Amino acid sequence: MNKLIVPLLAAAVLAGGAAAQVYARGEQQAREQQAQAVKAGPYRSVQASGQLKRGEQLPPRYRTHHYVVENWRAHRLSEPPPGHQWVQAGSDYALVAIATGVVTEVLVGR
Repeated sequence: MNKLIVPLLAAAVLAGGAAAQVYARGEQQAREQQAQAVKAGPYRSVQASGQLKRGEQLPPRYRTHHYVVENWRAHRLSEPPPGHQWVQAGSDYALVAIATGVVTEVLVGR
């Protein structure tokens, strides 16, 4: 009986390891596809490049009220045109279209 149980246990352990590798590969492929889908959008993402640039779209977290500069005069910024707002990301300021989140101007390290 022991001669039958040991090979079955060994086969079960090996099969579990192979299944875990297949699962890990599937997760990695899903992440790669998701990253490609983000890059394929109409705007490049700030998350993809790591810095603010004109024409890129801000991540949603920077579009919350916490990052919006309400007192733009105190920060020596120009008045935002209608439909735009100043957003602070670190030491940088970006003039962003409210509706789309697209950066129209960047002031670095102010």
